[in-house]
Amino acid sequence: MDYIFFDIECANCFGGHGKICSFGYTITDEKFNIKEKNDLLMNPHSKFHLYGSGNRPGIVLGYDEDEFYSSPDFKFYYPVIRDLLTRENAIVFGFAVMSDASFLKSECERFHREMFDYNFIDIQRIFTDHKELENTPALIKCAAEYGVTETQDVHKSDDDSYFTMRVLKGLCDETDLSPRELIERYPLSKCWCLYGELDSEYIHFKEREKANKLSKMEKLTGSLRANWIHSNEEHASEFTMYHKRVFVNREANTPLSGKRVCVSVLYEEYHFNEMMNIVSLLAKMGAKYTRNAFNADVFAKYDVITRGGTRYRCYREEKAHKIKGEGKNIDIIDISDLLEILGTDENEIKELSRSQLSPIKVKKYASL
Repeated sequence: MDYIFFDIECANCFGGHGKICSFGYTITDEKFNIKEKNDLLMNPHSKFHLYGSGNRPGIVLGYDEDEFYSSPDFKFYYPVIRDLLTRENAIVFGFAVMSDASFLKSECERFHREMFDYNFIDIQRIFTDHKELENTPALIKCAAEYGVTETQDVHKSDDDSYFTMRVLKGLCDETDLSPRELIERYPLSKCWCLYGELDSEYIHFKEREKANKLSKMEKLTGSLRANWIHSNEEHASEFTMYHKRVFVNREANTPLSGKRVCVSVLYEEYHFNEMMNIVSLLAKMGAKYTRNAFNADVFAKYDVITRGGTRYRCYREEKAHKIKGEGKNIDIIDISDLLEILGTDENEIKELSRSQLSPIKVKKYASL
């Protein structure tokens, strides 16, 4: 079993595509004895732009630009790189390796070469997860923890591939695990290129994390995004149609008969199921739902409190207080009080059964 460590330097990354100028690699046996170490210099067919921007410093390469320009280009080394990264009975490693893999992919596209399938392991991810770090550290910082005294003041791809090897060796010594066992312990390090597309376990992990992460309003309202009227066109259309066309039982004799009821926009926008049920129950009790607080006889307020303890503003509630202050007879109650009047509660109102909703009025068409 061979361990193959690689690193890439680019002349520039204009347009988001790295123009490779060197491909360095270090090959070891299973005891980390070096079998081969090499730096493949390439003519990038593009100008060098190595200056930093923002908080990212520039880099200094280990060779003069003329040496790169006088070297063969990516097409020449493509078979060598492909054979290295797809070698049987070998594991391929890199550091922050998805960036290097993306450079290879873009160069294959630029030079019209087929992107081959291969698997590779990100040592940076293993180090970060093993140390339980929030931020991913730089290569030389990781290597320094395992006895590397060199710096990266001058960047050479073969040296960086060697530093990557030293980090893996240090992790193995520290944990008393083999590389394979480390990979299984920290599976988010697994990366691959398949059918020309790059992917990794870490990417899938972040996608799952994002999908499972509640947004701020989901946390504050206790209502999942799937139950929102806000930002959901289907829910918005269905709710608008329903509250406008629901059949109101004018024969009902209840405390709400003949009244118009308005609910805080902070509740309405984030509680589709509940609002459909509320409109239905109001209709059965002879009341009509309105979105205009100026026309309401009853306004149900709903508080959404931030972590800082402040209330979110509800413009409907402001209107309700305004007209009450002007002398209009409007009752301002809490949403929980409205649910109690309707004979339901927060848990029951969450379950939506369209077959049990109050029916809508059927449009009448003139006969021909």
